[in-house]
Amino acid sequence: MNKTWGIVGLGWLGSELATKLKKLGDNSWGTRSNVFNFQTDQFPETFCDVLFLNTPPLPQMSPEVYVQKIYKAARAKIIFISSTSVYGASEGLITESSMVAPQTESARWLVDVELLLRQKFNEDLTIVRAGGLIGGERHPVFHLSRKKEVTTGKHLVNLIHRSDLIGICLSASKASNIPLVNAVAPFHPKKEEYYNQWATQLNVPKPIYTGGTESNRQIDSEILPLLYPHWICPKLDFL
Repeated sequence: MNKTWGIVGLGWLGSELATKLKKLGDNSWGTRSNVFNFQTDQFPETFCDVLFLNTPPLPQMSPEVYVQKIYKAARAKIIFISSTSVYGASEGLITESSMVAPQTESARWLVDVELLLRQKFNEDLTIVRAGGLIGGERHPVFHLSRKKEVTTGKHLVNLIHRSDLIGICLSASKASNIPLVNAVAPFHPKKEEYYNQWATQLNVPKPIYTGGTESNRQIDSEILPLLYPHWICPKLDFL
């Protein structure tokens, strides 16, 4: 049975999701930031079976107001795109069972919104904590190649391709009782090795790595082996 999706945030990720849904025969409507202001505009009350919330953190807007606007209008399965930044600087293996430790204002805002959404929507909610994103024309090496000093070369990569993030969200929309999933590819080389390979491939300057300490921070998932076993880009080796 075809579904209707509401996509709040038809940007780099949301627009690609809409394209995928069309190919699958599903319907969608959405909002764009240039015409919809989450803080001042009324939340859309258009029907949808799945509501895809893909707004950037809005720390200038209280989490309570943000969630209340959604609660007044939404009567659907909700997929909220959060971030692995909520784990802060935690080391070692990080899964959905790990404690959050947000260190930035944006990460703290996400943690508060996650909690409030759980309270309001319970079983109708899946929180997707996405790692760093690649795909299309987007890759962290473009930013890093312009920096004069990178101190995280000995840290592990915790990224995901846009196509796999969309696939995870599609799988979550069909599943029941998936409250939380870490969306990160199962490939964790050291950043220096990985980004140098991509710099060569994309013909951009290699990042300049200076000093820095080792880090064993690796974000994985206890949920994905069953929810999403067939990856599109598990080794993060194409855009």
